[in-house]
Amino acid sequence: MNIAATPSTLREIADMPAPKGLPLFGNLFEIDLNHFHQVLERWADQLGPVYSFAIGPRRMVALADPEAMKRMFRERPDTFRRTRRLADALAEMRFTGVFSAEGETWRRQRKLVAMALNTAHLKSFYPSMRTTTERLLARWQRAARDGADVDLCADLMRYTVDVTTQLAFGIDFNTLETEGPVIQQKLDKVFPVLNSRINAVFPYWRHFRLPRDRQLDAALADIQVRVNAIIADVRARMAADPALYEAPTNFLEAIIAAKEAEGIEFSDDDIYGNVCTLLLAGEDTTANTIAWAVNFFIEQPALFARARAEADAVLGDSPVATDVDKAGDLPFIEAFYNETMRLKPVAPINAMEPLEDVELMGYRIPRGTVIMMLTRHMATDEARFGHAKTFDPDRWLREAPVAGCPHDTSAYVPFGTGPRFCPGRNLALLEIRTVLSMLCRNFDVRLAPGTPPVEEHLAFTMMPRNLTVRLTARTN
Repeated sequence: MNIAATPSTLREIADMPAPKGLPLFGNLFEIDLNHFHQVLERWADQLGPVYSFAIGPRRMVALADPEAMKRMFRERPDTFRRTRRLADALAEMRFTGVFSAEGETWRRQRKLVAMALNTAHLKSFYPSMRTTTERLLARWQRAARDGADVDLCADLMRYTVDVTTQLAFGIDFNTLETEGPVIQQKLDKVFPVLNSRINAVFPYWRHFRLPRDRQLDAALADIQVRVNAIIADVRARMAADPALYEAPTNFLEAIIAAKEAEGIEFSDDDIYGNVCTLLLAGEDTTANTIAWAVNFFIEQPALFARARAEADAVLGDSPVATDVDKAGDLPFIEAFYNETMRLKPVAPINAMEPLEDVELMGYRIPRGTVIMMLTRHMATDEARFGHAKTFDPDRWLREAPVAGCPHDTSAYVPFGTGPRFCPGRNLALLEIRTVLSMLCRNFDVRLAPGTPPVEEHLAFTMMPRNLTVRLTARTN
């Protein structure tokens, strides 16, 4: 709601409850960026669904009210936007894709990116994904045979990089069987620095460079050279084979073809930014979701047995789903990963800011104020999900909520909601189903001996730390 339409009795941010802080520093010393989401969730439990906090001189608002958050998602991109800090940080890295774009730029890019990731393209792409999944199977079979510990997140990152680069470029990097190209190693440096920059007290890197900033600069320069060379190669390939404009075989071809077919302005920088965005988003988010699901398999052996029985029935004699239809016919595994993403979303918080002064929960929120939306807190609210802290995949399979046990799916937003709904959702879910069914069909899994407790670690996305596992060939 525009502030002009609200009564003059609105309270100000200074009137909000807030954790005690220090002069000049605010709550800076209470915040560990690696566990930022947990700090904000704890304060929400103590202070209520809306409060303010300060990092140095920057005062921000934290929001844990489901209705207010849903309104913010719904009113993007006209009333709310991603924070300018995030957009600026990504622009400095030249990652100006659909994720960070706003307004008309977003509308222009979103249409083409959605076309490139539509269901028809994914269906024709699945044979390549199956080959990559078979390589992951073989990698894990070797580890099982050798009794080797598996860094699960690292292996899943290799898998998602291979899938994403094949979809993005039509190039088989094959990091599962080789050390892979330098570009993947360079991309690994982006998210940790991005997380620290968007939450920094001041943008020091614009005045002087720390060693990690210089390392990032070198990585970004290398990424730019390599990605631009790939784009040039794809354009040359399409020029030599005009049929690719009618039947593109990968994301980059589809964007270039859609640009020509639709006549939409889409610059080389737009193409570069969206390719890099897909690589970043496709690597971390999907890999971490699969890893969290495997962690729940380990913690819930009875549920793992149910998932295995379903995978056996659907996959039959094949160790990997043979086609998209089989990968999609896994209702319990689907319920399992939905429950995983409810409790362990890779984006437990989501930062936005209003484009104008707005009213929010009885407070006047000035234009440009950073609002931290606690989306995981919303999905673990007892008023939205019964026994909200309990891992229960069956809640997703019931035809109707049990009395006294609500099931409000509108409070579950792992891919966002509203106009800015993630266009890569279908790809991510296809990868998740394919890998989880393959794991259930072929392996027993447990934590490696001596592994410390698994912890949440926030580095822009939330990942499991210490998830080292021991795989063995299934025994039943």
